[in-house]
Amino acid sequence: MKNRMIAWVSGVVLVVVTLMVIIVKLEPPRDGIIRAQAMKAMALALTDKEECEKRAKERGTSHFSAKEKDNWFVKYMDYLYDEGYLEEELNAAGYTLDLVTFQEAGPAINEAYASGELDMAFYGDYPAATAYSNGVDIRVIGVADKQMNAGVLAQKDAGIQSPKDLEGKKVIIGIGTNYQEYWKHLVDTYDIDESKVEIVNVVSDAASVFTTGEADAWLTLYYNVVYYENQGLGVDVENSVAHPEMASLWTVTGRNDFLQENPDAAVAVLKALQRAKEETVFNPDEFFHAIASPTLGVDVFRKAYGFDDTFAFLDSDIDSGVTDKLNYLSDFMLENGYISKAIDVDSFVDTSYYEKLKTSEQ
Repeated sequence: MKNRMIAWVSGVVLVVVTLMVIIVKLEPPRDGIIRAQAMKAMALALTDKEECEKRAKERGTSHFSAKEKDNWFVKYMDYLYDEGYLEEELNAAGYTLDLVTFQEAGPAINEAYASGELDMAFYGDYPAATAYSNGVDIRVIGVADKQMNAGVLAQKDAGIQSPKDLEGKKVIIGIGTNYQEYWKHLVDTYDIDESKVEIVNVVSDAASVFTTGEADAWLTLYYNVVYYENQGLGVDVENSVAHPEMASLWTVTGRNDFLQENPDAAVAVLKALQRAKEETVFNPDEFFHAIASPTLGVDVFRKAYGFDDTFAFLDSDIDSGVTDKLNYLSDFMLENGYISKAIDVDSFVDTSYYEKLKTSEQ
């Protein structure tokens, strides 16, 4: 059986739910907010908290590093790993799963790809495009989330009722991130004069900068917008829920040589994603509880991800909407000097593995 390495980013967790795999976007801890509840929900569906804690004490060790093992979710993840629930689809294809954490997310994954230490990864379209443009031979073979929504959160007393009102204001925008790309969408759509906007370039400290009133508005993930509005700490001015073309992608990627030599592994991952989507449609409430964090709560995620009861954004195929977004991203990165030449999206994506999956189901 072949032992291959797949990235588990602090941006992503791969969780098997009744032999289904659900991809959930996470972020590094910030202000006590950790988005790893999916692992807990899965583990408790199979056993209980006491059993997980008992196993952790008996095990004495963890699959996670010493730096990570004190995180609250580790005992649940270790339980799932020990019981083999994370390996079903890959085992069926003749592979074993080796999950690796990347606290630095995109840049660390790109380094691992470049050195040949990593076979597949689930991460954002921006760092994936950066790697490819820098000569790292990876391919996008599918999508774990076609609509990673962002939004504009404004101070309640800032007089901001539309994106156009951001002129003359201080706005938090992470430069060189998908938030800057979202900003370009807003500028083009609402004819915003960028020279009249003071950009506050922070990422990890964005929440504290906004809540202390040091900025008038904040471009952030949509579930953050929902949460802070619910807490009375801001107002939702605009978001990409109604403008899916402005949302970014969470991509399924692989090193091209690995994919060509191991097509069954790629198909197995896509099959797991497809089964996860089917399970989500069948039981959406379980999905919302699974992805909810203890701090934000399930109601925030129900609103943030309940905009489409068909959950079409979880379809893993690469359709024209996906390629359109990648082309737009390429233009944006080229225009801002983040890449030296446009990305050939037709070469960057490889739909053959999804086509193999569809053929195998006939």
